[in-house]
Amino acid sequence: MKKIVISSITFGFFILFAGNTLAAENEEVIDPTSELYDTSRVIEDTEYELTEETTEKALLQDAYADERLSEAELSLSEGDEDKAEELLEEYEDHVEKVEEDLEAATKDGEDVSEVEETVVDNSKKRSVNLLALLEREDLPETAKAGITKALENQKRAQEKVAKKREEEAAEEAKEREEEVAEEAKEREEEVAEEAKEREEEVAEEAKEREEEAAEEAKEREEEAAEEAKEREEEAAEEAKERAEKAAEKAKERAERAAEKAQEKAEKAAEKAKERAEKAAKKDKDRDESDEDEDENDDE
Repeated sequence: MKKIVISSITFGFFILFAGNTLAAENEEVIDPTSELYDTSRVIEDTEYELTEETTEKALLQDAYADERLSEAELSLSEGDEDKAEELLEEYEDHVEKVEEDLEAATKDGEDVSEVEETVVDNSKKRSVNLLALLEREDLPETAKAGITKALENQKRAQEKVAKKREEEAAEEAKEREEEVAEEAKEREEEVAEEAKEREEEVAEEAKEREEEAAEEAKEREEEAAEEAKEREEEAAEEAKERAEKAAEKAKERAERAAEKAQEKAEKAAEKAKERAEKAAKKDKDRDESDEDEDENDDE
């Protein structure tokens, strides 16, 4: 790999010149025998060295491969078989470098999927050109061998990318399957957790209802006991009131009986007094009668 050191004084002129040269490259292939050819190759080397991202380096090498193939076709058309063979070897070097840069980018964790697709598409297009070259009657055997080798290498590279894509697809499918399984497992755990929570809620609600029922039964029992106590107190109060009324009535009856007895006693005493008075009067009357008889006898 060439490394070119450009002084700060000449760097601006170099970039300006490089820009003009690249513009010419975009319009047509630079003839390897042209005076600008060596400069264009220096620009390629410098551009590659100044590029930081490995995927961008791979794309540059892929573009350089296109250039070498076009230049090889041009050299063959001009009858320069040795130059064409040399350019085909450089083409192979660029293709190998593309693979190396993509592998390095993958190791660095860069996303190479889009770049790989671009490289594969370009490789297929170049394969068409290579097959067309093989059909040329004026193609030297050494060039044919180089092109055949290039086609085989490109085929292996395409198969490698296809296999990588297949493995990536399988890996993605596996990851997706694992994700689905994990999601299903999480969902199953969530459902189980929800069921457990619901079961606990139902048990808690049942417990609360049981406690409420027990509390209500206790309250009813206490209310019944309170009512029974109140009825008992009411009955006792009524019994007391009845007893007091009965005692009052008994007292009244006793008082009436005492009054009647007193009245009877008073009446009996009155009669006894009357009888005593009558008896005393009778006795007095007898005494007076006896006295009168005695006086009569004395006369």
